[in-house]
Amino acid sequence: MNSPAKTSAQLADELRSTAQDAVESTRAYAQNAVDAAGQKVRNLRSDMEPAVEQIASRVQQAVQRGLEAASKTGVRAQERFGEAAQVTSRYIADQPVRSVLAAAAAGAAITALIVLASRRRDD
Repeated sequence: MNSPAKTSAQLADELRSTAQDAVESTRAYAQNAVDAAGQKVRNLRSDMEPAVEQIASRVQQAVQRGLEAASKTGVRAQERFGEAAQVTSRYIADQPVRSVLAAAAAGAAITALIVLASRRRDD
């Protein structure tokens, strides 16, 4: 014999059970996908850490070399300024009249430039 027809309540229960199974299955699938993505991120992070550390080390070395070069350049500049000051002092001591005339000429040239610049602004 055929099985008796199912009642609407039985059909509703079966439908609810099927829907719950689908929701649970979807949750499990989503959880597995999240877990897999999380593992991939952890793997990627662990793979990237050595590269990031290597890059940071290279940047630090480059900065250190830059600081050393700047320091050396500063020392060289101070030495050259000192040499220039000594040469200038010797020239002034050896040629006092020429030094005064050169200073006067430079002062006159600077004054003339200032006067010309101020006249242009006034126009």
